[in-house]
Amino acid sequence: MTGGPGASHLAVLARMAVIDVARRPWRLAFLAAGIALAGATSFGALVFHAAIGGALERSMARLGADAAVLPAGVTPNLTPALLTVEPNARMLPDGALAAFAAMPAVQAVAPQRTLQLADAAGHLPFDVIVFDPAADLTVQPWVVERLERPFARGDVIVGGRRPEAVGERTVIQGEPIVVHGRLGLAGAGPFERAMFMAPDTARRLADAGAKLADGLPFPQDPLASPSGALVRLRPGGGPEALRFAAASVDGVTVVTGSGSQVQVRQSVAALAGGSRATLFLALVAPAVLVGVAYTGMLAERRRELGTMRAIGVSRGAVIVTVAVESAIAAGTGAVAGIAVSAAVIAGFMRTVGFELEQRSIDLALPPIAECAAYAAVSGAAAVSTAMLGAMAAAFIAARREPWALLRGES
Repeated sequence: MTGGPGASHLAVLARMAVIDVARRPWRLAFLAAGIALAGATSFGALVFHAAIGGALERSMARLGADAAVLPAGVTPNLTPALLTVEPNARMLPDGALAAFAAMPAVQAVAPQRTLQLADAAGHLPFDVIVFDPAADLTVQPWVVERLERPFARGDVIVGGRRPEAVGERTVIQGEPIVVHGRLGLAGAGPFERAMFMAPDTARRLADAGAKLADGLPFPQDPLASPSGALVRLRPGGGPEALRFAAASVDGVTVVTGSGSQVQVRQSVAALAGGSRATLFLALVAPAVLVGVAYTGMLAERRRELGTMRAIGVSRGAVIVTVAVESAIAAGTGAVAGIAVSAAVIAGFMRTVGFELEQRSIDLALPPIAECAAYAAVSGAAAVSTAMLGAMAAAFIAARREPWALLRGES
């Protein structure tokens, strides 16, 4: 075993490592407990950071957009304008959306098209708002009830005061649709009485020959000529900067929210961004401590390492043996820690989370797939850090002369 570790040597070394771990169960238990703490801390920090960040983002989005861009001559009601485009028969001039999207003060633009359809009984028309779910700023954050599947073609979201129930199948001028979600009561009439759909559902109605309340055909691409757009400003950008830039765009009216509302949103976003640094420390600190602890444990095994070197075990083989030992302990601890952390989080959501929900505070865990990804990241971080710490200590020790290690010199 004086050469580099080949495949057969690696198998022998791995077997030695397993035997050594079983021979010292208490050492394995202490190391696994430390890694379990690191894995549990990392997993819990990632999950709660995502849950709290999502709740803050939804809460800020429910305040409405920072501004609304409407065709010139439209007089909006301010509150509905910041949640949805004011229903009107006019359309934005060509190039207006592109002009606003290119402005330095603008972070995002969400176009909408308001239309009116007569219901099946021929009663008063109702508002249909076509929006882009990928660019949406205000509609989806207000969804309080939805189907347990993605928003798909043929689905609509209804306002909080509409009679349809979630999951109900209804018909619009002979075309079947499904109510995918319901909005909460926001105190904005057009927002609560309208039916919201994506462009692909709008094209489905157009292909079926649906007619607007005025008898015109339902447009194939409603967002190509939007009735207006909602605007989110960049951090540091205020309503004044937007109004100044909008003066160069003809045929539009810009309605902005209060400067304090914009400032609150941007301050919360900056605070959420700063919390990522704290999250990084929460992930790194326990893992580093585990690596340091394993380094100290390995220092107590100087004579054992010296014996291995004295009988001809190569430096690489020593490092491999230590790496396998640390991987066994780290893997066991990481799995146990993540499992315990998941149980604690589940208990928290069933108690404190339920109480928050009763107080209308929306705190929801990330999807299962995202939680699984956080578990994998936490486990990999804890295991890799423990292995790196152990291998670094083994590399330093293996460079010592065997007689120095046997004499117990540090």
